[in-house]
Amino acid sequence: MSWEVSSMPSKRSFFNRTLFRRNLSHSWPLWGLLSAAGAMVPLYILLELLNIPRRSLTFPPEEFASALYNAVTLFAPGFTAAYAILCAMLVWGYLYNSRSIGLFHALPVDRTCLFVTNTLSGLTMLLIPYAVTGFLGCLLAVCWGFFHLTAVLNTILAVIFLSVTFFGMATLCAMLTGNIFALPALYLLLNFLSPLLESLIFNIAQQFLVGINSEAFRFNVLSPIVQIYSRFTARYTRFTGEGDPTVSLHGLWVPALYALAGLGMLALAWFLYRKRHSERAGDVVAFRWLRPVFRYGTALLGGLTIGRLLYFFLWENLFQKGSYADILPFFVCTALGGLLGCYAASMLLEKSRRVFRGSLPSAAIVCAGAAVLCLLVSVDVFGAERRVPDMDEIKSVQLEDRGIVSGPFDPEEDPEQVEAVRAFHQALVKDRNYIRSYHPDWDHDAGKAFSHYVWLTYELTDGTKLTRQYDLWFTEDRVKTAGTYDNLLEVFYQDPEVRRCDVTIPENADISSIDVFSNYLEDEVYSINTNDRDPQDAKTLYTALQQDADEGSIPAKNVLVNHGSTRNTDTLLCFNVEYRLPIDPWEGSWSYGYKDIYVHPQMQNTVDALISLGYMTEEDAARWAEDYTRDHTSEPRMESAVIFG
Repeated sequence: MSWEVSSMPSKRSFFNRTLFRRNLSHSWPLWGLLSAAGAMVPLYILLELLNIPRRSLTFPPEEFASALYNAVTLFAPGFTAAYAILCAMLVWGYLYNSRSIGLFHALPVDRTCLFVTNTLSGLTMLLIPYAVTGFLGCLLAVCWGFFHLTAVLNTILAVIFLSVTFFGMATLCAMLTGNIFALPALYLLLNFLSPLLESLIFNIAQQFLVGINSEAFRFNVLSPIVQIYSRFTARYTRFTGEGDPTVSLHGLWVPALYALAGLGMLALAWFLYRKRHSERAGDVVAFRWLRPVFRYGTALLGGLTIGRLLYFFLWENLFQKGSYADILPFFVCTALGGLLGCYAASMLLEKSRRVFRGSLPSAAIVCAGAAVLCLLVSVDVFGAERRVPDMDEIKSVQLEDRGIVSGPFDPEEDPEQVEAVRAFHQALVKDRNYIRSYHPDWDHDAGKAFSHYVWLTYELTDGTKLTRQYDLWFTEDRVKTAGTYDNLLEVFYQDPEVRRCDVTIPENADISSIDVFSNYLEDEVYSINTNDRDPQDAKTLYTALQQDADEGSIPAKNVLVNHGSTRNTDTLLCFNVEYRLPIDPWEGSWSYGYKDIYVHPQMQNTVDALISLGYMTEEDAARWAEDYTRDHTSEPRMESAVIFG
């Protein structure tokens, strides 16, 4: 007897329609209400259009494109990020209850089918409100003749990219935790972990290092929401002649790249879902290998936040001398904050307050980590404090001293000025221990110590920017000592090109207005806005300033005197120049800048222009010059500093 066995190949399904319909039907109040709210937008626009006479209606397609691009760049990223976590909580909610997860995993479908179906369900929930609103908006645009196909296609792509990005991130977070309340917290932290760590590291670096600011740390690429908002924008081009303004979507590649990362996160989430134990429902962390990461990650955040607050309240306000931290108290407070974070994480992991027994190794690791962190930052192991760009790295550099800007200087056109700024920067690095330790003795240093807040901004050839900020003290003795930063800045200000910067706006800028302030003017309120009078007055005054610069009549700033101030502020004569700059490559769009210019009696062309325009009489000008000269007679000046022309 022979047996013949026939077999049929089994069919594996990757999608379950019943589960898909269940997910959508159970979540309809959420996506249904949001769709109804979105439909109100085209309905409102329709009512507005109906109120406008047809013959006077001018609504070009570019305006429709502009509305779409503004919505997708300003509203869509934040809305999608918030809505994605709600959709993830709905479709993955069964993972956090032992009864629900047992029921789902007992269904005649494997985990891959569950994952694919739930993922498509969540993405569908995300896209339905956009689809309803977009369809009605496009229908309205077609009927009224302002439909813009390119803008619609770009908007659809952007919405899909954003949805995949944030739902992928939310799904990955859902697989890493077994607690429904931990899911949104983990999702929020993952979205903003990069800027959070950046700001905390920046704060600690400032406690020890001279000149360091937030520009030294840039990890925002790890934060999709921050990076998308900063690089994904609508750009406009306005024509001065005939024609309608055009708009384009700039940076669509940014959400596209993050969408690829979102697909990667979905793939990783699928892998984790296959390995996930159903018994982890209710646990803060769903995988045992992730428990140390959670424990010591929380300890790190605790040390950087709670530890910093402890140092501020227990030591900085009471015992610290100067602006820079004392390393031993700072380490103690950081370690205490880290221990609090570590034990809080252990309580969440163990679901118990009895976590102290046997915790000595973990406490030792946290304290060692706090010591290493404080040591690495305080000794500047990465050389951030000591970095001075080489000449071949610099595209331009500018120096801002208490709000007054010198530069920017180009290495090709202004090599002497760039080298002078570098020499000043190198002196700051050399004198960094002195900067940290100097504190003025007001009983003995009155009238001899002067505070400066200096910014150095380098545009580098690789397209990046390097900035340093310094809170400095200048003394008469150091100004007279060659090689100190006090001396080098005083010498820098003697340069004729630097003096010209004090009265010059950028070459491609147009003057919008000049406000003139002085108690010696004819105007009763001592303020004249030249836009309110003859528009030519602003050009006349600015031309006079340039003539004074050409003749070398612009006095150098004195580092031992607060810029623009006198012993008697009533003797001030100040211009506030507002100018506008074209923004490349957006032809026709502008950015605005301001410059304060302080007039001195030796600037004769400027004074003559004020008199000829009727803003000042000759008698008031003579009285002002006399009072101003008397007010500055006793001001300190380092004569030996004048080494330029």
